[in-house]
Amino acid sequence: MMKHKRQFNIFQQIPIIYKASLSFLFLKLFKKKNGMNFKLKERIMLAITEVNGCTMCSYVHVKLATKAGISDKDIKEILAGELEGIPKEDALAVLFAKNYADNKEEVDQAFYQKLIDNYGKRKARAILGVAHVITMTNGMGISLDLLKKTFTFKHVKGSNVLNELLVPLFTMILFPVFLVLNILVVPFTYLKHK
Repeated sequence: MMKHKRQFNIFQQIPIIYKASLSFLFLKLFKKKNGMNFKLKERIMLAITEVNGCTMCSYVHVKLATKAGISDKDIKEILAGELEGIPKEDALAVLFAKNYADNKEEVDQAFYQKLIDNYGKRKARAILGVAHVITMTNGMGISLDLLKKTFTFKHVKGSNVLNELLVPLFTMILFPVFLVLNILVVPFTYLKHK
């Protein structure tokens, strides 16, 4: 039996979906004003995908990173867990993303404060937002990959068919539901805090 890097269960995935829906909304609302660029976004996504071990997401984000203009050498480095080729201005963001994934979505508040100090509040929130979104898709991708392995008689120790079915299904159902609920609630919450 093969050992998979990370497996998500449905109880882990539901709060991840909720956070990703909030972050998706934030990223769309402040797309022009969050300081995020396509290369940084893809570096963060590749770094988290490497930590979580999602082969499906890796395939997609290698293509997107190439499209963004990231060199094959830099992509291979990130997927090997190395950060040497990352531009200085992106290094802290990518390191934060790896830390976030290594700690299973637990935000190190001191590290997050460094992001704010270095990039400003809006860009720091965008970096965390990208981490939320890719983690959600990693959970779904890993579960689908585990399901495929189960059906091709290459079952991975610790995985189970029910979880492999529920994580992608709940993600596809709950993400749009949470998104709509957040669209209705977030503007009012945002206005209260102004």
